[in-house]
Amino acid sequence: MARLKKPIDYVNQLLLNPSTNLRKVGENLQKQYGQCKRSLYLKHLLDFMKTIQENRNKIGVAQLFGKFRAYSFEEFVYRLIQAKVLISKPFNVYWGEKCLVWKDVDREYGMELDVAVGKKLNQFIEPLVAVEAKVELDASRLKTALASFLLLKQRYPNVKCFLVYMFGEIDPLLMKLTAPWIEGIYQFSPHKDETSAFVKSIQEAVEQS
Repeated sequence: MARLKKPIDYVNQLLLNPSTNLRKVGENLQKQYGQCKRSLYLKHLLDFMKTIQENRNKIGVAQLFGKFRAYSFEEFVYRLIQAKVLISKPFNVYWGEKCLVWKDVDREYGMELDVAVGKKLNQFIEPLVAVEAKVELDASRLKTALASFLLLKQRYPNVKCFLVYMFGEIDPLLMKLTAPWIEGIYQFSPHKDETSAFVKSIQEAVEQS
């Protein structure tokens, strides 16, 4: 099943709030969100994310704020691939859908992927490419992404796995150690814009599959 809760839903909640101040925050976010979707420029995403960050106390509880940011980054990555990568039928790009990683006679387990390129078989995606998107990346989140990719590669040995993140400080050695299982790690930040390199790698992975 595709991502049910989307960034626009959080924006709409603010627009419908009885508080004038919160509605103004919603109006600003609505404008930035539309600009980000149309342009797919990293600067516009960063502006949108900055506004979310600056209004975190108004938006609500930490979990709500965290999901708003996470889904916003995921959607940007999803739309970037959708717009910039040439994908031929029957393959497509999917956001927040499950991939079958284990099955026996009467049980099966599907793992949700942030973004994937592949084809849909019943309710699951058979992936060519899998992407994990992290707003903030630390050693723990890197290891979690690695574990997900290992499960995925057990069933789909040829799947290409990528990790994109915005902010974080990771030991370069730990990054290097993931190389056998993660085909590429890219940063989308004010100081390092690797969106073009990421798109190129996804295109190459799709063409090689």
